[in-house]
Amino acid sequence: MASGVKKYELREMVVNLSYGVIATVIDLSLFIVSLQYYSLKEGLKTSVAKATERAFNSALEDVLALGIDKEAVKRAFWKISNKRLIKRGGKSRNFLQITEAGLARLNQKLPVYKEKRVWDTRLYLITYDIPEEAKGKREILRECLKELNCGMLQESVWLTPYNPKGVLKNLVSQYHLPGSIIISDVGKDGSIGDEDLDDLISRVYHLDEINEKYEQFIQRLRKGGLNKIQAYFQFLSVLKEDPQLPFEILPYNWLGDKACRCLQEKYPS
Repeated sequence: MASGVKKYELREMVVNLSYGVIATVIDLSLFIVSLQYYSLKEGLKTSVAKATERAFNSALEDVLALGIDKEAVKRAFWKISNKRLIKRGGKSRNFLQITEAGLARLNQKLPVYKEKRVWDTRLYLITYDIPEEAKGKREILRECLKELNCGMLQESVWLTPYNPKGVLKNLVSQYHLPGSIIISDVGKDGSIGDEDLDDLISRVYHLDEINEKYEQFIQRLRKGGLNKIQAYFQFLSVLKEDPQLPFEILPYNWLGDKACRCLQEKYPS
């Protein structure tokens, strides 16, 4: 690739290479430096900052091997060093070490597979009515519901298996949300309208589509069609879509856990 590549072109390339997980050469470089220490189930621990050591040239070559412009890669490594996201170590200062600030940045961007999912066996319906003149605050509520991995049944009706009462109470208090927010709950054997709860959960959270992506990932991994960097990024891209619902309400043929195990067996961290 010629030098002087445009910023938006680099962004598009990184997004494609990472299957949409990250978007900058800086984060791509950070990820590759830390990949050998990344845990699918724990992310990157702060203690790793003391352990990560990687030869500078080796990390640089791995990023360049992805087809990223050489000058852009050099600038990225300079920036992450200047921002103290990495530091150099070793007698020749030719080894890279990711700092706690670097770990914190990556942990904000990379999803973590939740091996334990505590559930109180209830499903929660959130219904709200916030006036049009307060649509800014209504958007704050909607963004909060998305962050809580709630699924939208209708425009103002959301569903989640995780008790949202504490978080929403704090949100109302912090932003002085007007109107009303009603939270009700049903057991797993209950129903909402005429639709079976299992079917409703599957539809609202698009579980069939996500499960199909896990299946495609497993097949590509087993056929040897993915190197370590590609494999991690493709799995993480599906994991970002996965609401990580309690195992008790997932379909019997759910492949999320199997996909995680296959990746760990193929490319242990």
